[in-house]
Amino acid sequence: MNSICKVSIVVPAYEHFDRGVEFLDDLFRTISTQTLKEVEVVVSDHSTEDNVEEFCALNEYNLNIKYIRNKEKRGNPCANTNIAINHATGDVIKVFFQDDFLYDTTALEKIYHELMSSESMWLVNGCIHTKDDGHSFFHPINPRWDSNMILSPGCNFIGAPSVVSFKKESKIRFDENVAMLMDVDFYYNMFLNYGHPIYLNDTLIGNRVREDTWQETITQNEVDKEFEYVHIKYGIKK
Repeated sequence: MNSICKVSIVVPAYEHFDRGVEFLDDLFRTISTQTLKEVEVVVSDHSTEDNVEEFCALNEYNLNIKYIRNKEKRGNPCANTNIAINHATGDVIKVFFQDDFLYDTTALEKIYHELMSSESMWLVNGCIHTKDDGHSFFHPINPRWDSNMILSPGCNFIGAPSVVSFKKESKIRFDENVAMLMDVDFYYNMFLNYGHPIYLNDTLIGNRVREDTWQETITQNEVDKEFEYVHIKYGIKK
């Protein structure tokens, strides 16, 4: 294993409706083929069963895995992500949802080079979507900023949390009082503290589009309450 860690991939894990290990296997496979090898994978596991832990212990791809069995605030995706971030040791921290994967074998090398050669604190990269586990792809996104993301739905033109990376010096964490807005709240907070990110238009991440996700369990009323919360938090008047 490498003693020097350049990039920490932090993964908030859970059962994922009995597909958790399947998704982790695909993510780990794409990490193992990266040109950058000084990588650690930090898995914070909210599962109630042992499947994810056993899979990480098996370590088929010979990765530098740091596994945490996280029993605190189970079901809170922001809390689970923050635990993984707080255990990361890399110069660059890359958030990764469990069901996403690396689309480009040079992805981590590009992210590390772009961030470490810049004064910017954070970076967002391009992504592409799949509904059939990577057999076909659609809807590529080049990230761009829109301050309206914090005002109302439909204005997040950056993408899901798996597109974001930041330097370990960042003190910003995901707000555990939101769920559906965990991405836009985090981006907005990073922007207020560190300014614009690096916008890397290379398509580096594959996002699965699925109906059986925790996001689908959140009601519109809950989303509305989250928007009310972030508006109060940032002193925003619509």
